[in-house]
Amino acid sequence: MDEPLIVLLPGERLLWSGRPRRVVPTGLEWFRLAFGSVLVAVFAVVLPVWDGRISFMGVVIVTFGLAFVCAPVVVRLWTTRRAVYAVTDQRVVVADRATGRILTWGDLRLPTVTPLGRDGLGTLTFPVRGGSVDVLGYSVPKRHQPAPIELFAVPDAEGLRELIVQEQAED
Repeated sequence: MDEPLIVLLPGERLLWSGRPRRVVPTGLEWFRLAFGSVLVAVFAVVLPVWDGRISFMGVVIVTFGLAFVCAPVVVRLWTTRRAVYAVTDQRVVVADRATGRILTWGDLRLPTVTPLGRDGLGTLTFPVRGGSVDVLGYSVPKRHQPAPIELFAVPDAEGLRELIVQEQAED
């Protein structure tokens, strides 16, 4: 177990802590990068051909388009790379490893596990109070509700889920 940066609440017991082992874009993020880049590239080619010259405004639009497409993916990858996770007997916490600041936390609930491959890594998705809706296999928060807490690239994700099940059975 990695040393957590999270201060435990009185009476709280640490069950597991760790960090993501591999940080890569998810399937929807790959689609966003590919589809968005193609749209921006088409726009970058069509605008000069249609207008006959490359305008300053066209360069600005293409730059902002690429930023709009890539920024959410890059930000998620950056924050995930710096994350440290802790699962206690009462809650799940995600903190920034560099600053120690808690990014998100929620009550400990039974997570769903999405395997990432044969290496045993998986993503644990913890539902939050208020619930979420399942859309094409992805948990989407209901309107005006916080997003589910996701622990990306966790080693032995199924084992961690079983540990949580065992802890909840004891309580």
